[in-house]
Amino acid sequence: MNQEPEQTARRESLDLLRWLPVAGSVILLVMVAFIATGAMSELRSATNRREHTLQEILAAHSYEDNLINIQNGMRDFVTLGDTDGLASCQRSIRAEPQLFERLATLTRDNAAQQERLKALAAAMKEVFTYDGTLTDIYRRGGAEAVLRAEQTGEGRNITARALGILKAFYAEEEKLLDARDAAEQADYRNAEHQLILGSAVAAMLFVLANFMAGRELKSRRRAESRLSELLTLQSAVFNSATSAIVITDKNGVVQSFNSAAERILGYAAREVVGKTTPLLWRDPREIAERAAKLSDRLGHPVRPTFETVMAKIELDQIDQGEWTFIRKDGTRFPVALAITALADPHGNLTGYLGFFQDISERKRYEAERENLVLELREALANVKTLSGLIPICAWCKSIRSDTGYWQNVEVYVRAHSEANFSHSICPSCQEKFKEEIAKAAAGKEIPPRQT
Repeated sequence: MNQEPEQTARRESLDLLRWLPVAGSVILLVMVAFIATGAMSELRSATNRREHTLQEILAAHSYEDNLINIQNGMRDFVTLGDTDGLASCQRSIRAEPQLFERLATLTRDNAAQQERLKALAAAMKEVFTYDGTLTDIYRRGGAEAVLRAEQTGEGRNITARALGILKAFYAEEEKLLDARDAAEQADYRNAEHQLILGSAVAAMLFVLANFMAGRELKSRRRAESRLSELLTLQSAVFNSATSAIVITDKNGVVQSFNSAAERILGYAAREVVGKTTPLLWRDPREIAERAAKLSDRLGHPVRPTFETVMAKIELDQIDQGEWTFIRKDGTRFPVALAITALADPHGNLTGYLGFFQDISERKRYEAERENLVLELREALANVKTLSGLIPICAWCKSIRSDTGYWQNVEVYVRAHSEANFSHSICPSCQEKFKEEIAKAAAGKEIPPRQT
């Protein structure tokens, strides 16, 4: 009677042992799910913080670019009278409040950065006040008065203070970005360790995932290594090319400037990259002539700016020909130039690529060749020769000319060559006509000779 409860207890014990691994697996999988969810949440949070910091850095870069555009436009106006520069400056000034507000919004939870923005606002106020002063000076005294005012260096110092605050802003954000990168990596490692310790199944899944991630990482490293090699080779080819190569963005601002371009034009890459357009070394008169021709062709005005180059390429896909360039030292020289557009894989315009070569030597050789050809033609024009069959009378030795008239042999030869005649008598004829010669010497009449 006591065996039945014992058997029942034994069966329940067996059932418990059978389901214990299953229950443990389920519990383990649930734990793994919670761990994974928490880890993913931390990773997303770290990633969001990192992206937020990148947005702050990009916003600061946009603000710095806008500040530089303001100053460049103002300098172009007050030193060169460039109204386009003034218009660009005014556009950038109108955009400044929005860019500043974005910086303030992105850093509202960062007290240190908010203090820097207050300092930046004060510095920008000084920049705008000084720019207004320069404009007044220009309108009263012209560019010379502006240059005298600029010699004090006050404008550079004011702009430098604003840029210095922005650089401090960058440094803080980059430090924050490094810290958040480290936190993101630490969260990733913690999640990895927790998942490995979760269960055998989770460990297998993680090993598989880790294997696939490692393979992808190796693939990326190989691709990055190959890309680095290609970039190194591309840089070597770019800088060792005998032709000058200049690459601009779609607005014409120089982005790349190879060694040949430095050598030919006399500018260092740091003087032009990101700062100016190829119009710096182009002949303004030639650009104006091209703009006038394009205006007639298109039926609307084309400004004699980089717009001229863009309009030509838009029409003909490539702009090539001979132009006059101006070196940094002011010397002019002829070049063979070819310009084409650059596009991304989707066909969107990204910039322009220009190749050019100094053809001064070629032009000199061509001029020397032309002079030599002219000299040879003049020499040949002065050379007269006799050739071919000459119709001569067998009796009196007269020669028939091209017009059908008979001429004395001396007259014909003199007209068709550089030869002339001196008259005398040869010894054989002298012996043959001795008697006639004696009579001629005595003054007697010589009878006609019978032939």
